[in-house]
Amino acid sequence: MQKIDFSDLIKGGQIQEEPSIGWDQVDRLIKRAFEDLKSAERNLPLDEPGSMDFMYKAMFHSANALIWSYGLRPGALRQHQGVILAVERILGEKYKALILKFDRLRKRRNQFEYQGIFEMGRQELSDSMSQARELVEAIKQFLREKNPQKHFNW
Repeated sequence: MQKIDFSDLIKGGQIQEEPSIGWDQVDRLIKRAFEDLKSAERNLPLDEPGSMDFMYKAMFHSANALIWSYGLRPGALRQHQGVILAVERILGEKYKALILKFDRLRKRRNQFEYQGIFEMGRQELSDSMSQARELVEAIKQFLREKNPQKHFNW
């Protein structure tokens, strides 16, 4: 496995090294991502902004699980951007378009979270749900391949 350089993200405070992370923590985060997907689906007909928030949380929790598996965690500055950049480096070019969609959803969520503005149509919400599911599944598969000796219950 090729060594990935995260030094610029660490130096910028976007992520930080955390050598004491255990696989139980990774496991909890990926399980939470799947719960977030379920909540997004349940809320979609009732509360579109809430559903969008759960979609983003699913992506972010799975992304956190992935970086934690590398002994990293979000830093103090621009942590959501840092996590997205770290995940892009880990998953590589194959997932670049999906990571861009993750970042777009981050911006939509921030707009809603900090300004109360929600501007997403039904099709964009549906697409975001598919993209969230795709990213969570990709990270789940990556973690299983990275650690084939581990038994995961997800």
